[in-house]
Amino acid sequence: MNYDRLQDLYKKNGNQILQVKPGMQLEIHEQVGEGDNKRIWKFKCLVLKVKKPNHPDGSFTVRGDVARMTIEKIYPLSFDKFEKVILLDNFKTRRSKLYYLRDKVGKWARMKSIITAEERNTNLMDNVKTLSAPKVEQAEDKTESAEKTAE
Repeated sequence: MNYDRLQDLYKKNGNQILQVKPGMQLEIHEQVGEGDNKRIWKFKCLVLKVKKPNHPDGSFTVRGDVARMTIEKIYPLSFDKFEKVILLDNFKTRRSKLYYLRDKVGKWARMKSIITAEERNTNLMDNVKTLSAPKVEQAEDKTESAEKTAE
């Protein structure tokens, strides 16, 4: 694996990882467009799954309604085009993957809310997790340190 390339990516992206969990209902403010035609797209959704939650390569899958159509999107956890990610609600879940909610409609899709009033409508981008670059020691450094300890 090319560790120099990974270190460059860590430094470039800033290593900010969004802390989301399955069962969170979010309002994502995403910057879309190119050049001068940029706008903010709001999307209310429910997090269905999180893959590699504490890793920069991680992703999360969300499901929501847009223009009377249900869509699912996959976002990376370290996505730089998020303006805001607002926590609307947090539901009690006993599974890490909420795929069964795809088939549920109406009363059968209800879940119990476990969020407090202080946590509601908070921006998750304010408390993103920042990771440091992985420490890679070259083989030469190890031999030099071994020589110093031998002296």
